[in-house]
Amino acid sequence: MDKANKSYGEIEEILDDVEQRFKQIKKFDLLPHPPYDHHFLTYDRNFKNMVSGSTFHQRIENEWFSLENKLPSSVLVRSYEKRIDLMRAVLVGPPDTPYAHGLFFFDILFPRNYPNCPPRIHYHSYDLDLNPYLDPKGKVSLSLLEYGISVSNWYCGVQDKWNPPKSDILQVLTAIQTSVLSANLLNPGGREGLRESNNLEWLKYKKALTLTCKGMLYMLREPPLNFQDFVEGYFRTRGHYILLNYKKQMDGSDFMHKLFLDLYRAFEQNGTYCKHHLSEVLQGAHLPEKEKTNKKGFVKNVATILSDFLN
Repeated sequence: MDKANKSYGEIEEILDDVEQRFKQIKKFDLLPHPPYDHHFLTYDRNFKNMVSGSTFHQRIENEWFSLENKLPSSVLVRSYEKRIDLMRAVLVGPPDTPYAHGLFFFDILFPRNYPNCPPRIHYHSYDLDLNPYLDPKGKVSLSLLEYGISVSNWYCGVQDKWNPPKSDILQVLTAIQTSVLSANLLNPGGREGLRESNNLEWLKYKKALTLTCKGMLYMLREPPLNFQDFVEGYFRTRGHYILLNYKKQMDGSDFMHKLFLDLYRAFEQNGTYCKHHLSEVLQGAHLPEKEKTNKKGFVKNVATILSDFLN
């Protein structure tokens, strides 16, 4: 086998290894220790709660059992034997929203008096101001996380508050995915005809969409610990669909074209074949004239522009 074919074979093995690890990932898993980048790692815990047989420990074990058996496929959770008061979860953005195909990471703390008080949640925002209920500093605004306060969620028309005997972390994660990551927050009338009917609502939708895609770039560069294989494998298998969805929302602006190219580069580097998405987008891009013409002033064709971009 010559060097070129050998290299190709090695790449093939690496790609298969990534996809194989991704297929083996569990929705719920119990790991020995929490990662050092967990937001609540230094929280001053009550060691009595950690003892097997304590009321707190029994409640957390019940939560583990519920998560292991009831988690939807779009939610993954990691818990920790040495820190049963901590969890880390990732939610996949719901379809037909600007958050579709995005990943959203949350660090969870069960306080000493749990479940009398609700869990504390920290959102990994990457400093992106995604929507009014996910603060760039990590705060999650959800009535279910407020104990004893009845708050009307206008976007789903119900009143929710933390109920110690009945509420649990699965309910919280589901509420974040279905209510906080909702297109109704930005456009109560739905996405149909959004650009034509209300320019302000379309701007809000586009902001959420583009920030979701920016978050993908940050995650690929620095995935949260315990989820590196998941992030790599997820975007390996979803890159095509993400670009396809993004192209449908593009409005011709230079900003959206640039973000598309950034996504394209990141997905290609992560092992997804995306070149078939590129020529169509470059054809309509508002490239500077010096990018569209050669040294003699003749207009380049798309193939030449594509070649220049890839090189």
